[in-house]
Amino acid sequence: MYEIDAKFREYFNELDPAKRLELLDALTDDEDTQLLRRLYSERYIKEKDHWLWRAICLQMLYGQWRLFKSSRNKEAMGILRELHTEDDNCFLYHEYRNVARRYLSTCKCSGYASSLMGLKTASDDEKIIKACLDIWQMSEGIARQENLRDNMKLWIKAFYDELVNYSSICRQEYERLCKHYISPSY
Repeated sequence: MYEIDAKFREYFNELDPAKRLELLDALTDDEDTQLLRRLYSERYIKEKDHWLWRAICLQMLYGQWRLFKSSRNKEAMGILRELHTEDDNCFLYHEYRNVARRYLSTCKCSGYASSLMGLKTASDDEKIIKACLDIWQMSEGIARQENLRDNMKLWIKAFYDELVNYSSICRQEYERLCKHYISPSY
């Protein structure tokens, strides 16, 4: 459904912003490439991955206290506008997958998912389960909590698709999280 021309695959598979720019510059300048350039310039601001940061902000909003529901919802809607989640096209889908893949690449470091103030390191399976929770919270979780699933369909699908490619454990863990989600009562 979100198939792309083979000439774009290397670009979407690359995680390093500088290398992505090199690959983008090497592409023939056409309408598709111009769209990718616009997305690139919106995502990488002053050499920082703004979209990755916004994904992390969505995760942080998921855990916020219920008293500030209206401001949390307003903040989430602002982030979704920045991420163009109202659009539905194959380039956005692959860009979202790249954001998720970039996040997941950080989940393999030694300190990730550690406990007891870093004294107890996490096993590989514990890291995968924590990564699954993080991805779920920044996509499906916040969408359910804020009743924004219609606004986030492409974002949720892209993050889910990337997550299930990350590890065989993820599909079952994601389903468990969805099943055990309890809608907040206000």
